[in-house]
Amino acid sequence: MEERIMTQTADAADRDFLEVLFGPATQAQTYLNLLYLLLTFPLGMAYFIFFTTGFSLGVGLLVIIIGFPILILMLAACQVLGIFERSLVRTMLCVEIPAAPQRPPVPGLWLKFKALLDDSFTWRSFAYMMLEFPFGIASFCVLVTTLSLSVALILMPLTYNIAPADFGFWRVDSKNEAAVWCFVGIILLIGSLHLINAMALIWGRFARVMLSPSAAPVYYAPPPASVPAYPQPK
Repeated sequence: MEERIMTQTADAADRDFLEVLFGPATQAQTYLNLLYLLLTFPLGMAYFIFFTTGFSLGVGLLVIIIGFPILILMLAACQVLGIFERSLVRTMLCVEIPAAPQRPPVPGLWLKFKALLDDSFTWRSFAYMMLEFPFGIASFCVLVTTLSLSVALILMPLTYNIAPADFGFWRVDSKNEAAVWCFVGIILLIGSLHLINAMALIWGRFARVMLSPSAAPVYYAPPPASVPAYPQPK
């Protein structure tokens, strides 16, 4: 009886280990994470160009008043694109980020500008999108390098006759050597999938901090009109 229990426990441990090791290859979330990480490069580059150009233009044209509406537009774009990024993270990375509370409309251009300036979500979204550019570059380089190298090594038994691989210290020109490197490629591919999930997890937690709405709605409303006091009849 004890031997049977120990055998079942060992089998369960083996299954858990294999599930942890090869699980990312069978999970759809891994490939959503991969797609998202690849998207961070073009999106981050677009945000960087848009905001650096827009804010530079707005500040430069403040002397002729035109820069003021441009700056309001850029601050509003921070919020709109921050909401878009929040929905993207929630959809693709399955990260729970609360939605912004309903806010009453802010009357007047100047009050809108003050509300956008005082809302921490504006600046957190801006910082998030600026940091998305270097993160996207790093993600693109790491993923393209590891995945392309993994596929090349896995296909080596089919390609070593056509184009023998030369690593400098090792030239692959036999079936056995190609099989060894194919096995290395499989290990590297599994490691790449775990790396994808780890990068997505870290970025998702960062997004939750940066893209959560403000603790309280920030808006400015005109003060209530003063009501003249009438003498009460005696």
